[in-house]
Amino acid sequence: MSPARALLLAPALAALAAPAADTTAAIPRLARQVTGAVRAQRGVEAPVAVNVTGGSAELRRAVSTVLASQLASAGLSPVVLDAPTAEAAETLARAGGARTLVRLSLDVEGGELRARGDLIGTWVNFWSGRTPTRSPKPAATLVETVPADPTVLALALESGGAPPTSPPETGPRGIRLLGAALARLENPLAALAAGDLDGDGRDEVVALTEHDVSVFDAEGRLVARKALDTLPAGSATTREPFGALAFLPGPPRLAAWSTRHAHGELLALDKARATLRAVGTLDTAPLGATERGTFVPGQTAFAPTVKLAEGRPLTVPAPFTTASLDGQRMLFVHPDGTAAFYAHAGAAPARWTNLGAGSALGDLDGDGVPELITTSTQLAPSPDVLRVHGASRDDPGTQEPLWQGALPTGRALYVVTARLDGDQRRDVIVGLWKPDGTSELFLLRQGAP
Repeated sequence: MSPARALLLAPALAALAAPAADTTAAIPRLARQVTGAVRAQRGVEAPVAVNVTGGSAELRRAVSTVLASQLASAGLSPVVLDAPTAEAAETLARAGGARTLVRLSLDVEGGELRARGDLIGTWVNFWSGRTPTRSPKPAATLVETVPADPTVLALALESGGAPPTSPPETGPRGIRLLGAALARLENPLAALAAGDLDGDGRDEVVALTEHDVSVFDAEGRLVARKALDTLPAGSATTREPFGALAFLPGPPRLAAWSTRHAHGELLALDKARATLRAVGTLDTAPLGATERGTFVPGQTAFAPTVKLAEGRPLTVPAPFTTASLDGQRMLFVHPDGTAAFYAHAGAAPARWTNLGAGSALGDLDGDGVPELITTSTQLAPSPDVLRVHGASRDDPGTQEPLWQGALPTGRALYVVTARLDGDQRRDVIVGLWKPDGTSELFLLRQGAP
C-alpha cells in the first residue's frame, strides 16, 4: 500500500469505527438497512451466515464486519463466510450449522453503494422424497442502496483493483472515475476551488456561496467556515449566485469574492482554531494565483480583459463564465459553450466547442499533461454527464471522450481538480445545484487502469 493511500485510509477506517448513530457514514447506514430487511422477514433463525461478494476485498471486509456487528446486536449470531460462489456459500453455511444465509453482491456506481442479493433458509428436509427440499421460509430478495461517501471510495479503490462496475476503458490511458457525495451546502454555490491551505501536501476543497466560504477536507469534513454577510452589498448584483475563488501561495491564502458584495476578501486558515480570518480585501476578481479579472455588472460572467502575472493584459475573445488555469495553460469558457484555450501566455487562442458550464483542466492520469473535464452542453440535462477528453487534440470537445459518466441529480455548474491524497493524479470535484435550493459537492476519484 502506498503512503498516500495509507494516509487516505486512516480516516476512512476511523469512520467505520464510529457509532452506528452516525448516519453520515455510508457503510453503517447500509448495514442498518440490510439488518432491518433481514429482521423483517418471517422465519429467520439464528445463526445467520453472511456472504458478501463484489467490489474490492477491503470494501467487502468492511461491509461484512459492520453488517455482522449490526446482526449481532439484533441477536442473530452472525457468521461471515468467504465463498467463491453462491452455491458454495450455501454449502458452507449448512455445514457450519447456520439456519439462515444472507448473500449480497456490492456495487459502487453513480454515487451510490448498493447491496443486492437474497436471504434463504439453510434447513433442508431430507425426508421429503428422492429430492431433498428446502423450507419455503425464509426466502426474500434484498436490495438496499445508500449514497456513497469518501470512505467507500477509499476502500473500493484500494489494492490497485479496478473500481467495481466502473465504465469500460475508453481510451489509451484508461481513465476510470468512481464517484461519491463529498459534502452538502445549504445554499447554491457561487464558486468552487481546491488547494493546499494548511501545508500538509493534501488539497482542501473550498465552496463559496452568497453567504459564506466553507473549507472541507478530503473526507468531506468541515474544516472552517466564514460568514460574508457583514461585507458591504454590491451595487450590481447578479440574479443567480456568482463569484470567484482562488488560492494564493506563500503563505497560503484564499481569495474569495461573491458578486453579492462590494469587494472580496483575502482569507487565511487558522487550523488550530478551525477558523478563516480576513487578512486583506480584493478589488479585482481572483481567477488564479496571480491572474485577475472583473465581473460584468449584473451578469454571471467575467469581462474579457484579464490581467496576468506582473500586470500583463490578455484580451479573451468574449466574456466568459469559467476560467481554468493549469500552469501555462489557460481555458476560458464562454456562455455559448465555446471556449478559448491558450497553450501558454502569448500564444494565439484555439477555439474549442461543445463545453459545459462546469469545465476544468487537470492531470487525472499523472502523465504531466492535463485532461479537459467538462459537463453537458444542454441547458437542463437529466442526468448531467461528466466527460473527460484529451486536451492535446484540436477541439477536444468534439472528440470521443476518454471517459464519461452520469452525475447525480442537479445542475453541474462547477468543476475543479484537486490532489486530495497528495499524489500526482488529481481527483475531480463537481459542484451541483440541487432542485431543493441546496448544493452538493460530488467527488470522483481515479481508479487503477
